[in-house]
Amino acid sequence: MIPRLPLAGAALLALTLATTAHADTRGPWWDDAVFYQIFVRSFADASTGPLAGDGVGDLQGLVERLDYLNDGDPATTTDLGVDAIWLLPVNPSPSYHGYDVTDYFDINPDYGDLALFRRLVSEAHRRGIRVIIDLVVNHASARHPAFLAATADTPPADFRLPGSPEPVPPRDLFRFAPAPEQETGPWGQRVWHYHQGDYHYGVFDSAMPDWNFRHPSVTAHHQAVARFWLQDVGIDGFRLDAVRYLYEHGDNLQDLAETKRWLRNYAAYCRELRPGAFIVGEVWADTEQSASYAAGGGLDATFEFDLANAFLETAAFGTPSLVSRRLERTRAAYGDARFASFLANHDQERTRSRLGGDFAKNRLAALLQFTAPGIPFIYYGEEIGMLGRKPDPDLRTPFQWTAGPDAGFTTGTPWRAVNDDHREINVALQTEDPGSLLSLYRRLVRLRSASPALRDGRPVDGLVATGRGVYTDLRASDTDTVLVAVNTTASPRRLDITLPPSVAALGPAETLWPGAPDAPALGTTPGHTLGLPPQSAVVYRWPAAPAHP
Repeated sequence: MIPRLPLAGAALLALTLATTAHADTRGPWWDDAVFYQIFVRSFADASTGPLAGDGVGDLQGLVERLDYLNDGDPATTTDLGVDAIWLLPVNPSPSYHGYDVTDYFDINPDYGDLALFRRLVSEAHRRGIRVIIDLVVNHASARHPAFLAATADTPPADFRLPGSPEPVPPRDLFRFAPAPEQETGPWGQRVWHYHQGDYHYGVFDSAMPDWNFRHPSVTAHHQAVARFWLQDVGIDGFRLDAVRYLYEHGDNLQDLAETKRWLRNYAAYCRELRPGAFIVGEVWADTEQSASYAAGGGLDATFEFDLANAFLETAAFGTPSLVSRRLERTRAAYGDARFASFLANHDQERTRSRLGGDFAKNRLAALLQFTAPGIPFIYYGEEIGMLGRKPDPDLRTPFQWTAGPDAGFTTGTPWRAVNDDHREINVALQTEDPGSLLSLYRRLVRLRSASPALRDGRPVDGLVATGRGVYTDLRASDTDTVLVAVNTTASPRRLDITLPPSVAALGPAETLWPGAPDAPALGTTPGHTLGLPPQSAVVYRWPAAPAHP
């Protein structure tokens, strides 16, 4: 049984109207977007066509389910409402996950072909959904033609890597050595792998040899890949995988200045190819290191792993200082640069699993993410509370559409067994229930469009807030101001606040997100007392920025 939520009906309609009234289209499209992360293999098996019923999710299945993500009609509230999708690797690969690419210019035949992918992009764009794909820049597959040539019994003298202006010796495209040059890698792993008399470098695995970025043909190849997908196919950007590891120097195997310079140039090149292309990087590191990749005209954004952990720990333990301190540190590190927020991804245990299966804590984590600044990403299945613990394939199980056989994912035998709880946890059961986690996510996605200050406002000093277990954040954009208050505990809490004079002078605030049916008016006087139900949030908005002294 999934506990119900208080916000429904008229409140949902009011939020939809507020979204329409206060949408702000300034700045790049991705600054206002909500992204949905999809593992194509596990999202939906096609119901028609040559791939139907084979137990593997594919591009046709995704096309058939696009209306679940966004039906293209801003007046409806029955879709999730996301603005963009990020597809995990769709290139040909010998593995189920796809992070060892054999051809950067084609589609994994398990998923379809380029014609079908182009149709997906067209159908997504028709609904207002942007499309970005995972681009594995750091390494290739050991079965990539270039690596096969490099490790042949008699390597050819010349090999033309797609995009390279001239043939080169294939061994120059990767790192080889007669003996390991480092004993261990960045996290203590083996990175030099024996093969036919010498060793090759692969920071993740022997089956994933790292490209040699010191050779210009590698950059030329990756530029050709960008041209193909951004211009010929027409996607809207890339999520760059494992960007910390492009260059090595001695025992320094990550976060080199050369790596950040290459990424800065590559992102600029992508923007020249397609103005407005979004380039987000995976920098699984602390906040300061992650921010360094987005600063100074680098990547458009990086994923904020430390902030994600703060959301989850606050939801687990009811400790609001974790989020407030982490958000302060995040803002200081990024400055004017952008960061992507999330709760879980394909490499991490799912949110509800980390929170002990507790739906109330899961809802709280979602409230924290969507009322904080940043570009939100939702990992498929998070919006219905899917479970998933290591090993990795169990973090990527088929999506739970219905209570029927194999969760409605396929009419065949699924590539991976669906979760046992799919009869209780699925889209069909939650879609009409205003108290479900899915309904909460639908409202939260629309909430983001209601306020520029909510999406990425600057902190406003002078708020005095007293309330045990309550997290507060007052921030403003050039056009509006918001106050966020979240009760992170499992008990009702009282919050006493005194607004700074510059905000009190703005007059009454509208309630964007009522944490309770009787949420009081705010803004007619500086001091207020709020009663917050357990694990709830309230968001107030003033349609102006405070005056600066």
